[in-house]
Amino acid sequence: MSNKFAGVAGSPIEHSLSPEIHKAGYAALKMDWDYFKYDLKIDTLPDFIKNRDANLVGMSLTMPLKEVAITLADSVTELAKQVNSANTLLFKDGKVFAGNTDIYGIVSALQTNKQLDVSNPAIIGSGATARSAIAALSQLGANQVMLCARNEKTVTELKQVAQEFGLTVTDVPWNQIYKALAATTVISTLPSGALDDFAAMGPEIPGSLLDVAYSPWPSKIALEWILRRGFVVSGLEMLLHQATKQFELMTGQKAPLKQMREALFKN
Repeated sequence: MSNKFAGVAGSPIEHSLSPEIHKAGYAALKMDWDYFKYDLKIDTLPDFIKNRDANLVGMSLTMPLKEVAITLADSVTELAKQVNSANTLLFKDGKVFAGNTDIYGIVSALQTNKQLDVSNPAIIGSGATARSAIAALSQLGANQVMLCARNEKTVTELKQVAQEFGLTVTDVPWNQIYKALAATTVISTLPSGALDDFAAMGPEIPGSLLDVAYSPWPSKIALEWILRRGFVVSGLEMLLHQATKQFELMTGQKAPLKQMREALFKN
């Protein structure tokens, strides 16, 4: 009988570090499992799921599959529905289950700052990760949020999600991004390099920064934050924690965090 396996899907996918993290977990627990990368787009994911191998236990999802995954699942967790974003698929008894571990990843990453202040946070960007960041801030006790992004349509959707979580929203126009950078906690969900031009606009004494883009690291804005003695957490920390939660959902075993962390940070 073939061995069980899992994988990460998205496009582009070659840069994904998920295999290193999950495989380190399998090795630490002496599980004879494997983990693969699949270059899949919105139009190719449905057939892949329909014709999947019986030994495929679950999948991690990245861009651009987090929204479409919800429409393909037999069952979706309440949180994934609320943020319209699923980064995890589980396959069991012929059924497809969709969930979101990004929220857990963001919460865990931010909690590495013992003095975290979410009294006046900001989210930069307005895609799937930004919606997960709303839920994370809500779980961390925030009751308001500044939203700053270029895309007016997706900002409107993000605002609705924030209001559903009971957060009061302040709109920050893109040309006033410096206001968002002055927040007590800043979560940038933008792609690598997208904040480079604004890196120097941060306040003299910055708060906490979670920059979801982790390659190259430190990003220009993270470097500015470090030089000004702000608290910086890398997107790698979020990646690690969302992966440990996925690992537990897929294997039913407690994730060996230490070994998974070592595998990720040696890259």
